[in-house]
Amino acid sequence: MARTTVDNGRGSQPRSTASSMLVHIAGLFFGFFALVFVYLASNDDFTKKNAANALNWHLPMSVVAIVVVMLGVWVSEPAGLAMGVSIAIATVCFSLIAGVKAYRGHAWKYPVVPQLL
Repeated sequence: MARTTVDNGRGSQPRSTASSMLVHIAGLFFGFFALVFVYLASNDDFTKKNAANALNWHLPMSVVAIVVVMLGVWVSEPAGLAMGVSIAIATVCFSLIAGVKAYRGHAWKYPVVPQLL
């Protein structure tokens, strides 16, 4: 895996940027279950920080997706579909942006979500 040396103010430390990038991509395919596993099992602080950032997005969006499905079933199917598609597009875009940033050595925080971890 690619390791990048980044000066973080406390001296240079190697960071596993490839595994940090894969955390964000894994969130797209496996949801927050993979992110929780990586967050708990990782020894690398940079990978753990990226997993926490991804979890901060995927946990609230999972709850929102459930609410949108319920609204779509009970209120208006076209409105539920439109909201669901917009959530999916935002999740894909933000995960790809975060993955690229992680590969470049930056832990990007997803916008508009609370910092839960």
